[in-house]
Amino acid sequence: MTVTSRSRLPLLVLTGSVIAYALAAWAVAPGFYDGIAPPQPYRWVSPPPQFRASNQPPLSGHATIRVASNGLVDPGSVFTQDGQAALSFIPGSFAAPADRSPVAIDIKPQATFPNPAPVRLVTNVYCITSSSPLVAGKGPLVTLQFSTAVAQPSDVYEYEGGGPWRKIGSTGSAAPYYIAARIADLGCFAAGSGPGSGSSGGGSGGGGGQSLVILAVLAIAVVVLAGIPLLVLRRRGAEDDDD
Repeated sequence: MTVTSRSRLPLLVLTGSVIAYALAAWAVAPGFYDGIAPPQPYRWVSPPPQFRASNQPPLSGHATIRVASNGLVDPGSVFTQDGQAALSFIPGSFAAPADRSPVAIDIKPQATFPNPAPVRLVTNVYCITSSSPLVAGKGPLVTLQFSTAVAQPSDVYEYEGGGPWRKIGSTGSAAPYYIAARIADLGCFAAGSGPGSGSSGGGSGGGGGQSLVILAVLAIAVVVLAGIPLLVLRRRGAEDDDD
């Protein structure tokens, strides 16, 4: 395979995916289009200059997780109210309190934190705390959203106490503009890229990987918009049949 053909492979895969998606979209019932919406503007703790006028402050998240009858803390997910940070976990991820009281979990954006250099952070920093410690080996999942106007981050980073920052990696994400990683301890988390990661230094051009994501999102949006007239016709036809 030549270099040129290799460079075209991601585009061919993307094209095939879009075609398959289009065929599926036209084949399903109108309800397929319900609830599809573009991502909300990112809420920054300290916004870049171009977003300061329209920025809204990020929100925190809180949840209490009960202890089940089997003595294990229930599975669950805790989200910030704006959906920009989340923690997901399986049964028994947290140590059950001796009095079987619920476990309280909080996620809060941070305005001050240790210097992450040479890592370039592209998300807010979120600290996650709980009233009961994690159980070793359970590997909860931290998921962070990043702005559509920044370079795609390569990894999730963490610090505890006064630092330093350390890379914990990435498991990727099924949704555009999200990145996730499994953690061993609670602490403070952000997404970013280190030296030599291949991510660009800012702006909306997040490298080849993010460009493909953007193309896919745009292609899906075109399919959805193209299906709106068909949706209207189908529903009008259903109303006429009822009459």
